[in-house]
Amino acid sequence: AEEKPDYQRADVAERLERSAEFRALTDQVERKLGKRLTTPDVAVLLGLTDYLGLPADVVYLLVCHCVERVRRRSGEGRRPGMKQIEKEGYAWARLGIDTQAAAAEYLRKYAQRQDLLPRYMRALGLGDRFPSPSEEKYLLSWQEMGFPPETVAIACDKTILKCHELKWAYCNGILRRWHEAGLHTEAEIRAGDRPAARPGPAAAAADVQDVAWMKKYIDQRDKGV
Repeated sequence: AEEKPDYQRADVAERLERSAEFRALTDQVERKLGKRLTTPDVAVLLGLTDYLGLPADVVYLLVCHCVERVRRRSGEGRRPGMKQIEKEGYAWARLGIDTQAAAAEYLRKYAQRQDLLPRYMRALGLGDRFPSPSEEKYLLSWQEMGFPPETVAIACDKTILKCHELKWAYCNGILRRWHEAGLHTEAEIRAGDRPAARPGPAAAAADVQDVAWMKKYIDQRDKGV
């Protein structure tokens, strides 16, 4: 991709003067963030619309999403910075979220995943606190792989037995191996982790007889019998 333009004050002023839609977006974002946007702030919005090609209505939904995410994580009164909004905008562009319909579908699925996070935290024995950003990345990736909280609890138990504490990277390694093996539910994990049954005395005796018969067959063949 071409390098992002270095938008200057003149670029921002020109776009604000020429585009009523961009002026409206700037006003809406200022109200949502509860502050007056600086020239670098407006330049971020210009990059989202001009460089990434996101429509103004999608950018506004993006800003609202970032505001709500920070509010849930940090409490009322906290607002995202423009760099956070820009970073999320690049993520949306990579995902192809460039229409209201696509944004609405993404936000619907995002809300569903967020609603499940407390169950995963409790499964890990971490209570009802909200996960940190790094913890949230692990939890969302485990959801994407198809692991319910019950399976994550099993991986957590194995991690603590091995490490004597919850180590996220180690727990993630267990879950990734199960995912690669196609094991996701509690029943599948229990069955997949069960050691193979050892042959009983009768089966072992039959194996010995088979080996003896084979040796006798080979000896007779070599002798031409």
